[in-house]
Amino acid sequence: MGSHDDELAVTTPNRNPPLSQAVTEESQYQLLAQVITPLCEMPYFKQLKMKTQQMNQVLRVLGRRLHDVRAPLGKTLKGLPCPLEPTRPSPELVGYRNKDEFSIHFGVDRSPKTVGFFVGRPTDPHMICVPPTYVINMRDSHKDIARSFQNYIHQSPHPACHRFDTGGVWRNLMVRSTQKGEKMAIAFIHPQDLSQEEILEIMDDLRRYFFEGEGAECRLDSLYLQACPHTRCTREQAPYCLIAGKEYITETCLDCSFQISPDAFFQVNTQGAEILYSTVREIAEVSPITVLLDICCGIGSISITMALHVRETVGIEMVSGAVEDARRNAVLNSRTNTQFFSGKAEKILPQLACELSDCSDVVAVVNPGRSGLHPQVIHTIRQCHAITKLIYISCNPEGFAMENFVKLGSTQGKATQKDKSVPFLPRYAVPVDMFPHTDHTELVMLFERADS
Repeated sequence: MGSHDDELAVTTPNRNPPLSQAVTEESQYQLLAQVITPLCEMPYFKQLKMKTQQMNQVLRVLGRRLHDVRAPLGKTLKGLPCPLEPTRPSPELVGYRNKDEFSIHFGVDRSPKTVGFFVGRPTDPHMICVPPTYVINMRDSHKDIARSFQNYIHQSPHPACHRFDTGGVWRNLMVRSTQKGEKMAIAFIHPQDLSQEEILEIMDDLRRYFFEGEGAECRLDSLYLQACPHTRCTREQAPYCLIAGKEYITETCLDCSFQISPDAFFQVNTQGAEILYSTVREIAEVSPITVLLDICCGIGSISITMALHVRETVGIEMVSGAVEDARRNAVLNSRTNTQFFSGKAEKILPQLACELSDCSDVVAVVNPGRSGLHPQVIHTIRQCHAITKLIYISCNPEGFAMENFVKLGSTQGKATQKDKSVPFLPRYAVPVDMFPHTDHTELVMLFERADS
């Protein structure tokens, strides 16, 4: 971010600082709360106020950055490039997370198979893994599954895998659940030099424990295993093997149903997602003539929840497995005016340009990960003249997304001057609190073409 890093530092508190002393039995849960839910002792109305102030700071920086690249901003409002709403609250404040990923490492008792979250950094000699017993944004069912899984791996002859270069098998546990109480667990192992037969033995052992043994009290609906030799593996690199139960769990959001597979991206706060998607629909001002371009569409949650309110939705997603999920979810919800394309947006958008040029109202929505959009995607969106509005949803607006915002509005640089595309400018911003008790905020930004 160059010289603007210091300006934005205020909005990103250090959530897991180095430890100055060893974690004890007495201090572990308080220290974990400071890492996972640093705002948990602050009244919620103050959390919302603080988050609005943080987003105000982000917009001030954006205004200065856009001025530097000669974006045709016009008048600013109280030093901001566009109006900013107060942060919209989450309907749920406790136990709102529908997905949690647990690590396995040394606990305070030096047990190498403690299931929980890290306090301290990997380079820190005092780093420890703390069980999630008192974490307030997590569901009790997730804590129960983590505790039961810890009991299981304690009985397992296979060691934990703390680092790839030191061997070990047990790596992580992910737990997902729905508002209706369906539960899915995914155990991640490093295959090391295990034979396929040995991996099948582990799967069978897990099945017996969670469906016939003491783990049956967790009442899992779905249990998977992924043998992944890398930090992360796609389903193509290492398949998710169903051990027992259902292939999917089904979540409901804005009266739509979504089949959640092990690796599906879905907002971690379902009721918060309903506020988020309603906000998108509201500030985009979609109508029955709107064509909605859902870029980075994932499993199609935005496309499918918006489909009833627009003429057509077109989803684009790089991850082919997610596109399969999106198509299946469209059928599940009888959404016949949705299309989903697998591939890079910068390749697919130009192919759609001719078709879109006949449409009078084209709105694009992007909801990328923390790393933002590739600059080429921004370039392609600017080049697609049919797009008049862009809604950008960012969970990290002070990070890589900031660079995207600046490139959308810039009139400088060889590429911008060469393509003569009309820049997009910020017109409205709404923070949505998807993560109560944490220092994160989802920001929904409306951009419009400078001449529209």
